[in-house]
Amino acid sequence: MSDYRAPVNHYGSRNSTRPLNPKLLEEIQPFDLNAQPREKEIVDTLGEIYSIIITLDHVEKAFLKDDIGSEEYTRLANKLINQYRTYLSDEDVEEQFKSLDHFKAKWQITASNAITRLERGIPVTVEHGTSGDTDSLDNSRAADNTTNLNKYSGKRVAEATGNFITVMDALKLNYKTREQLHPLMAELLLSINRVTSNDFENRSKLVEWIVKINKLPKDEQLSDADSQQLLYSLESAYKSFYTLLE
Repeated sequence: MSDYRAPVNHYGSRNSTRPLNPKLLEEIQPFDLNAQPREKEIVDTLGEIYSIIITLDHVEKAFLKDDIGSEEYTRLANKLINQYRTYLSDEDVEEQFKSLDHFKAKWQITASNAITRLERGIPVTVEHGTSGDTDSLDNSRAADNTTNLNKYSGKRVAEATGNFITVMDALKLNYKTREQLHPLMAELLLSINRVTSNDFENRSKLVEWIVKINKLPKDEQLSDADSQQLLYSLESAYKSFYTLLE
């Protein structure tokens, strides 16, 4: 058997101290050259998902190091999470992907911050009530409150109110799947954060629910009992939200 030891320097030149393994010069195909176009498309999409995970991990670390602000982090994290979900909405891709744990183990991914964020399905700023729109919020408050009698933006409050009503109406219309509820819940929490970063009673319940919804398999939905409990949590949080504004 040939001894393919790694070259110390110069890689195959006359001054190389060790022979170069010719296999290192072979082109590696990402998929079978005889594969059908659809199979190639699936492989490409899985590669995009891998890139999203690695990129999201860098974004998470940059935010933790204060290299980027809340607003920029929230925008980037939301974009990457939505791209991830969009790619996995393809049934063929999801079949090959199997699950985040399976994909992580198969490709030996160690991006723990990104994995946690994708499992929870929302940026950390949304989860913990950190405003991701500080500058625009301050400008909006200044425009809406020239007499400084109200520290909350009327426009932002109206948006959050509308999102509360939208989610509650969706449940009454029997929306129960992850694809139906997760985007609505995410937008609700974002709109709440634009109004205030202060915590209020039952806000944590909304976070727990969006995480639970995000973990629902594509072919499953909330039970009737869960739907009723979520509706109750929304109504309670809605009342607490308005109490905070008084």
